[in-house]
Amino acid sequence: MSMITSDRVSFLNYVKPFKTTWKVEVKVLHSWTQHSNYAGGDSLQFILADKTGVKIHCTCKRLFIARVKKLQIGAWRFIENFSVSPAGGKYRPTSHEYKMSIISNSNVTESSLKNDDIYLSLTTFPEIMNGTLDSNFLIDVIGQPIDIGDIQVVPVHGKETKKLELTLRDTEDQQIACCLWGRFAEQLLYAYNVGKMNENFLCLLRFAKINVYKGQVQITNAFDISIVVINPPGFDVQDYLRQMPNNELPLTIGCREIVKPKGNKRQPDKWSLYPEKTILDIIMATEIDKCIVKATVYAIDTDWAWYYFGCVKCHYKKVTNITNKDLIPVKHMWHCDTCNQSVTNVAPKFKLHLLIKDNTGESKVLLLDTIAEPILGVSAEVLLDVSLEEVEDPEDLPNAITDLIGKTFKFGVYVDKENVDYGSHIFNVGKNWSANEIISESDDENTEDTLTNIVSSDRSSGQVSFFSIESEDNTCLSSTPLSKRKVDNEIEDLSSTSKKHCSKIIKVEKGVVE
Repeated sequence: MSMITSDRVSFLNYVKPFKTTWKVEVKVLHSWTQHSNYAGGDSLQFILADKTGVKIHCTCKRLFIARVKKLQIGAWRFIENFSVSPAGGKYRPTSHEYKMSIISNSNVTESSLKNDDIYLSLTTFPEIMNGTLDSNFLIDVIGQPIDIGDIQVVPVHGKETKKLELTLRDTEDQQIACCLWGRFAEQLLYAYNVGKMNENFLCLLRFAKINVYKGQVQITNAFDISIVVINPPGFDVQDYLRQMPNNELPLTIGCREIVKPKGNKRQPDKWSLYPEKTILDIIMATEIDKCIVKATVYAIDTDWAWYYFGCVKCHYKKVTNITNKDLIPVKHMWHCDTCNQSVTNVAPKFKLHLLIKDNTGESKVLLLDTIAEPILGVSAEVLLDVSLEEVEDPEDLPNAITDLIGKTFKFGVYVDKENVDYGSHIFNVGKNWSANEIISESDDENTEDTLTNIVSSDRSSGQVSFFSIESEDNTCLSSTPLSKRKVDNEIEDLSSTSKKHCSKIIKVEKGVVE
């Protein structure tokens, strides 16, 4: 089957979820196998970097492993056709907002680019110790191992595992505890005992985890994601601190406790019983919750496509476009993972990402088809006028969608585990009402089980590109690019904890390598 190809090569900073026909030029920094007991089985994981130094996590299911045979560590490669989804979880190897996934028509080819840079993002000891870093992000750290203990064998999940405790010291004599597990413990102890290291013995931990054990901050390996390098090339005790770049990891917002929902079957949500809350309330929530939020739509998040194609047979589960556009006439074809076959019977469905605000802050909400269509008054199929093409320009929105900007609604919001535990800034909406509508018990009876249809991989956080309203005082609601589209009736400029002031609105072009 011929591949969908693109002559344009994009930087990793600019890949977004709205399409799958991206083409990037990247270096493979690291790879590992992630074991799983689920039906999909083990998967291959990669950390990739482009020539600007931006890194991204890439995952490949066992089904598509044949497509990534050319992704060898240290090699530069072109990758075409892949999906992009939000990065999340407690072990994020890069600070990129999104991650890549290899799909059925992904294509890996060789690149002539030569560059030996390993793209370190070293973190200093004070940054680790002062608690300002988000521990969900893995870090690179280097130091001199001292106080190396003996290998201990301890039970972990019913399996005996080797453990080694030591201390890392920098040239300012600042020290931090370190705990290595399994083969990483063996590797360091072997290098120390057998290699007879001198006093300049250095240890570089890449993609390491910041952990707190018995009240003490420590560094540990993050399963097989991490790398331990003894005496890495280009470093010595005297000068390695001078080579540390500025750290780019996000700041933590605070510790949050995981609250697990009880039961497996979701009952219809009784929205009339749930309290009204502000955007600040849901952002700072420490428990899974449901509530009503009254807020104004100030922009459309165009990092995302406003629709997706779903397989009609599988109740509109998302499909991957595998159309061969070299054939004339073009016959549209998709691959459905649920059916595990090629399909042609698909239909477009809404997936709207709205940026909202009230007088306490700003956030993002996701409206799927059954929630979005009533407030738009038209179906996605009608707006597309039977077109079967993927989104190419995410800022080319129908008027029915841009007309939402400036309007105020009451949203029935789910505050989920991804929001509470992982800091996701997108909140799913289960129902919505006009701003002044009184929510009654009749709304409870008509509520569909919306949340069960929402896939967690549709979540995201971080910077976005969007259509926005420019306030009279030229205050930017975000530091990210704004579209030139605006509405005539501007809404009141509301304060926000994340608002940044700038002298003018700047439009930044998408990054494309010529």
